[in-house]
Amino acid sequence: MIKYDIIIIGSGVAGLTAGMYSARAEKSVLIIEENFLGGTTATLENIENYPGFMKINGFDLIQNMVNQCISLGVQIEFCSIKNINYDKNIVNCDKNMFEYKSLIIASGTSPVKLNLKNEDYFKFKGLSYCAVCDGSLYKNKRVIVVTKNLSAEHAIDYLSNLTNDLTILDLSNNYQNENLKVFHDVKIVDLIGEDRLNAVKFISQGNEITLKCDGLFVELGKQSNLKLFKDNLETSYNFLVTDENMHTIIPNVFVAGDIRKKNLRQIVTACSDGAIASTEAIKYLNSIH
Repeated sequence: MIKYDIIIIGSGVAGLTAGMYSARAEKSVLIIEENFLGGTTATLENIENYPGFMKINGFDLIQNMVNQCISLGVQIEFCSIKNINYDKNIVNCDKNMFEYKSLIIASGTSPVKLNLKNEDYFKFKGLSYCAVCDGSLYKNKRVIVVTKNLSAEHAIDYLSNLTNDLTILDLSNNYQNENLKVFHDVKIVDLIGEDRLNAVKFISQGNEITLKCDGLFVELGKQSNLKLFKDNLETSYNFLVTDENMHTIIPNVFVAGDIRKKNLRQIVTACSDGAIASTEAIKYLNSIH
C-alpha cells in the first residue's frame, strides 16, 4: 500500500490547484483521476473570464496546471475508485490501495455513460467522453458521436472540422443535421473490438446495425456521482456540504469544486476552493504532528 500526506480525488482545476498548493508545502500528494485530466474545463474551446488571459483554450489551461503539479512532484494515478474506508484512511482502487492522512474530494461532475458491460474496457482504446480533449487523435478517421437531444452539439461541431467521416447516433429523435449521417431512436447494444474499439452495434427504428469506426465519442452530458461519499458525508441536492473553509463532518476530509454545494460554479471559484481546501488540509496535518 502506498501512503501519501494528501490524496486528491479529481483532476479538474480545483484538484490541480489543491495539488499545487499541497506540493508547495512539501507534502506528498497523489491525484486520482478516473476519466481524463481536467474534467469539464478541458472540454471548453474558449475561456474568456479567467484572470490573466484574454482568451485561452481549456485544454491548454489544464495542461499548464498539470505541468505545474508534475514539476512540484505531484503523482497522478488513473484508476476507478471502488470504495473509501474513512476510518482507516484508505482509498481502494481497481489497481491499487492508497493510504492518506488527509483527503480532498474534487471529483466535480463525471460523464454520463452508456452503461454497457465492456464500456470501461474500451475507455482510452477508441472510446472517449471528451471531443475537445481527444478529437485530434481521430483526424480524418471514422468517428461516431452519441448524443441525446442536443447534448453533443458542441462536440459534433468540433469534430466536423477534423473528419469528413462522422456519424451521429441520437438516443432521442431530436438532433437534425442535413450534412451528417444521423440515426434516430438509437439503442446501443454492444461495443465491438479486441485490443481497441472498432465497431458499434445498435438498434435504430427497429433495425439492428453494426457500424465500423476508429473512435466513439459519448457526449451525453455530465452528472455528479456521490456514491463514494453520500453514506459518510453530508449531502444536499446531489452536492456535498462543507463550511466556508471546505471542511466536512470528517476532520481530515475536505471538498472543493463543482461537487460542493455553493452558489457559483466557475473556474476561478473552483481554483479558490482548491487553494482553501489544501491550506486547511495542511493545517490539519500540522496539527496532528
